[in-house]
Order: sequence, then C-alpha cells, then structure tokens
Amino acid sequence: MIRLRIIGLPLLAAFLFSACATAPTIKDAEKISAETSVVFGSVEVWVGDEQEKWGMGWLGENHFYLMILPEGTNQAITYRVGKDGRFYWALQPGDYVLLGYRWHKNQEQRWNDLGATFEVRDGAANQYIGALVLRGNEFLMQSMLVDNFDEASRLFDTKYPARAGTAVKSLAKWLPPDGTFSSVFGQCHESWQIECTKKFSGVIPVSPKVTDSGFPTAASLTPEFRWTGSSRDDVTYDLILHEAAEYHIGGGALIPQYMKGRQVAYVQDIEGTSWAPQEPLQPGHKYYWSVRLRDGDTVSRWSTHSHFTFMLVAMSSGFGQWFQFETP
Repeated sequence: MIRLRIIGLPLLAAFLFSACATAPTIKDAEKISAETSVVFGSVEVWVGDEQEKWGMGWLGENHFYLMILPEGTNQAITYRVGKDGRFYWALQPGDYVLLGYRWHKNQEQRWNDLGATFEVRDGAANQYIGALVLRGNEFLMQSMLVDNFDEASRLFDTKYPARAGTAVKSLAKWLPPDGTFSSVFGQCHESWQIECTKKFSGVIPVSPKVTDSGFPTAASLTPEFRWTGSSRDDVTYDLILHEAAEYHIGGGALIPQYMKGRQVAYVQDIEGTSWAPQEPLQPGHKYYWSVRLRDGDTVSRWSTHSHFTFMLVAMSSGFGQWFQFETP
C-alpha cells in the first residue's frame, strides 16, 4: 500500500495532477451501437462497517479509480467510479487485466494491485464481470470478487432497455498464484535467518540498484539480478519480473503513474543469489522485480522496500513495494 499526502502549495499540486495531455481513459457507455459490447459490474469499498461514498462531500473529495490493461500494450486505461459505484464499459473484444486501484480521499491518496482477468467477447455481448468489494481499515484492504448478477442485470435492463434480458454472466477471475508452494511465512520470519531493515523486508537488492523513488537505469538489456539473502545454505530463491504499466489520472497528467503490469519472467528454486535473463529485455521499458526465499514447499512473501520522501509540495511514503528499474 502506497500513500501520498499533499501538504502545501495546493495550486501547484493541483497542476501536477491535472489533465494536460491525452491519455487512455474510459467513461460509462451511454449511447451504444448494435456492435458495441458492454462490460458491467460494480465497486464497493468498506472501511469497518461504513461504505465509502464517491464524489464531493462536506469534508472534500472522495474518488476511486480502476486501472484496466488491454492485451498487447503497457498503457493502462483509467476509469473513475461514479457515485453509485457501478460501471458500464464499451470495450473492444480481447483479454483484459484489472490491474489495481487508486483512491483519493481529501488530501490522502493510496493505491494497490488487484490482478484479475476478464475477456470481452465478439458479437456485442453484454457481460457481467462481478462486484469488486474491498474491505479493511486505514492500513489494509482485502479484495474480493462477488457475484451479484441478479441485481446487476436488472439495473442493466433499466439503463439499456433495448437490450433487456441479453446480459450474460462472465465473472472476472483472479490470476493464479506464482509457482508452487504449500505454506507462506513472512519475509522477516526468524526461520529465514535474514536481517530485515526499515527500508528492506526480505532480501536486499544489490543490482539493479534501488532508489527511494523512480526507476533507475540498469546497466544493460540483460541485467544481472543480484541480492543479499539468507545465512542458511539450504535456502533457495524465486525471482519474479513484471513490466510496469503506465496510467494517468483525470484524462491525462503531466506526471504518469506506474504499477505492476504483465509478468515477464518467473524463476523458481534458484541456488545462489543471482540470476540473469537469457533474452534481452525491451529497451526503454520500466520493470518491477522481487525475490522470495524458499525452503522446499515453504516460501516467504515477496521481498519489498519502503521509503519516506519529503518534497516541496508533497510528502510521499511507500510501504511494501517491489524493486524497480528501467532499461537503457
């Protein structure tokens, strides 16, 4: 979970996050043609027993954004959830990933990954992909996909009377777990014999280098991934590599944002504390990577780093982030 709090110079801060360039966004489908496929569902966010309400309120703004990644690109589509929490998307046929969310509440911002897939079929299908429900507290949210098809299809028929009775259920599915394992321990559990710090939980990355923010440039298109691991000789490692997906808030932005996109590589049971890809990565692309510890069929959580950055217009703190870099 990453947090950002705007603490000063509100006009400048507003400019930094305002729309100033065309970027992939989507709104609810209003007028639809005979060839249009409509993907619909809903979003609910509960903090304790209170459901969040979207839009303007007495205490400020409360907006929730979803990021959707079409196949064949690393440019994610951004959608802002409306007051009723329901969405109706006119999307081209193909495979999509529901990457994650970004939540702006007053001057607080937080964002996290989701990782669910859905397919848009040919032939102007009207597809219900489910209700995304997030429950938790100020620090941790749990994501669920819930089937509320009966109510959702009734509301769909009301919104699009010409298509009444045509909606089908095609629920989004969570991506499967990475690799094989039977149990998971925290990356700082004493059994791993690894020293965690305020900045790093799990292994400590050596190369590519890690900075508090941004994507430092790797030495080559086939960088050697190296890390400092456990003092145990019988521990092996899994490495995961994802391309970064770019998204923009508000129909375009001066500063693009990034989150984990599609998986590029997963390597299990590495002996030693280094690995290098056999094929070169894409030039000028941004990536996320992490390493976890393995003892037979028991693994740790993925290693992360955290940071606290104070800037002129904002204070940024990140907790539990994967490592990141950019290719030359």
